[in-house]
Amino acid sequence: MNGLRFRHILMNTIFEQNSALSTGRRQETLLLAVTLIVAAVMICLYGRIDYTRELFSAWDLHKYRAIGIASPSIDPLVPRPFIYRVLGPCIAGVMPFDIDTSFYMLNSFCSLALAALLFRFIRHIGFDPPLAAAATVLYTFNKHFFGFTSWNYFHTNDVLMNIFIIWMFWSMLERRWLAFALAMALASLTRETFLVMIPTVFLYLRERREPGKEYTRASLAIFPGIAIFAIFRGFFYADGGPTLIGAFILYSEKVTRAYGLYYLFVNPFVPLTTLPLIFAGATARFFRGRKYLLLYLALVFFAALFGSNNERLLNPAFIVFYPLIAYIMKKSIGRNQLLFWAIMTGGFLSSLHYLVARYPLPSRGWTILSSGGSAVALTIILAAYELYRRRRSIPTD
Repeated sequence: MNGLRFRHILMNTIFEQNSALSTGRRQETLLLAVTLIVAAVMICLYGRIDYTRELFSAWDLHKYRAIGIASPSIDPLVPRPFIYRVLGPCIAGVMPFDIDTSFYMLNSFCSLALAALLFRFIRHIGFDPPLAAAATVLYTFNKHFFGFTSWNYFHTNDVLMNIFIIWMFWSMLERRWLAFALAMALASLTRETFLVMIPTVFLYLRERREPGKEYTRASLAIFPGIAIFAIFRGFFYADGGPTLIGAFILYSEKVTRAYGLYYLFVNPFVPLTTLPLIFAGATARFFRGRKYLLLYLALVFFAALFGSNNERLLNPAFIVFYPLIAYIMKKSIGRNQLLFWAIMTGGFLSSLHYLVARYPLPSRGWTILSSGGSAVALTIILAAYELYRRRRSIPTD
């Protein structure tokens, strides 16, 4: 009798555990689906660039389009550094559609895949599904990161690079060096940004006090990407366009000007720019024991000095910034629904634009009002809340 009762209790316990697990998976699946629906809606709302307009005649997109048209061959007239960023355009070029349709379909698919991967990555590093969904949705609201590459769909390489960055970070955290090597090899054919992962990996291993064999494995994983990067530039020489050193000399002067610093440190993250400062305590705890993330951010900012489109060049910072926002929402905002929806509303309002949009705002002034207004409003609301919380000694968790 006791044996039957024990087995009955045991089966009930297992059933309850499986039921809870199943419920958790259902919630995660549902929130991932909602996140992807929002991402798809945002891709639609950001619209498609009309690259035939005179305004865009000198933009980089024409180089990527030329690479795609020539694929699987190489167009020798494409200048550096674009001639070396072949992966996205070459994939589009071999698709069985006209070149514009191919770029748009590839870019849209990769954008949705990026949203799904970001959701899964934020879940993987320890956040609940609602926070992972909120952080990912806020990323899709970022017109400089998700919006620009959705609208200017010829910049598929930017989206692919972000996918590879998640892939490399995830592989690094799990010490899956073969997967890391594959991601870095593909990234080396996409954009030069992959190079920032090299110092990041070694500082990560040092912080985790990994044995020497992990350094060896990481070095072997890095080698194929570096080799492809060097060999490709040796085989395909381009006459036009600046070298890496030339690009740095040309564009790095922006750090000496106030507007340059604004476009590097403030505008890319609007309207969430001030959250890490308002909740400085949570920010400090997030980076505690994670100096490799600070190094990664510093290298991303440094890499932005090699180009002119400041906000888009800061895009790789997403993998640190949006988990940080998720952490702040968890530790400092908690279950405060009013603040949560204030952040989400501000994020959406900042996505509106006079150019990067299917339904554009009337003018640039309206864009400044929408983005700047939401940033100022969020700053005031959240700063007031944090001041109130500290005075009342309200717990942060």
